[in-house]
Amino acid sequence: MPSMLVTCPETAHLEEVTVDDSSVGLLVRACSRFSPPCTVDCERTCTARIDRRRRAALLADDPTGVYGEETLVAIRI
Repeated sequence: MPSMLVTCPETAHLEEVTVDDSSVGLLVRACSRFSPPCTVDCERTCTARIDRRRRAALLADDPTGVYGEETLVAIRI
């Protein structure tokens, strides 16, 4: 599982998040903001922003428009 440093939109602090890349986007497994890190209790806005940037980059590189469909998946854990 890869980890990355992101700025938390809620606290504006730099946090380390561990993510899984899935077909529906990034899934947060752990975040250094919470104790223990696996008890993530937030809206996960940080990874939603990363997903939007990645999708925009795919759209820019895809002349067929295959990645142009919008998908919204809400998973409450």
